[in-house]
Parts: sequence; structure tokens; C-alpha cells
Amino acid sequence: MKRAPLTYCPPSRTKEKLARLREIERSFHVRAFGEELARVNLELTIEERIRYVGWMRELARRNGVPEAKRFPYNIEEDLEHPGNE
Repeated sequence: MKRAPLTYCPPSRTKEKLARLREIERSFHVRAFGEELARVNLELTIEERIRYVGWMRELARRNGVPEAKRFPYNIEEDLEHPGNE
């Protein structure tokens, strides 16, 4: 047998249920992130998303938005001097 037995099981959700789940997911993304990012998250391929987010970050830098800190603290400093608060 080349495939796992689970792949032979009939789908547990109908097309209508899947459509409803996609609708709910899109509605959540629009509420949480806005229409533009919902489109990016749900309609673009991974390569298109990476290019889009790269463009968005570059545009932000050109317009003076400071780069986000990766950590809320300086991790190297905390590792050198544990216990200093």
C-alpha cells in the first residue's frame, strides 16, 4: 500500500460545510487584521505573501518607521549578568 489508510476515508465535511468554514475564517481575518491582510493571508500563495510582506516592510522603513525589536530586552546582556534587574 503506497498511501496511509486514512487517505481512503471519505471526507467528513461536505462542500457546503467547507464553504461555511472558509466564510467564517475570512470573516475572522477581516475583523482581526483588516481586509488587505485577510486577502494576503487567505488568497496569496506563500511566495506571493513573502514578497508582499517584504515590500510592506521596505515601504515602512522608507517612510521612517523604526524596525521592531526582536526581544523586549537585550538577551545578550541578560545572559552575561543573570539576576540584574
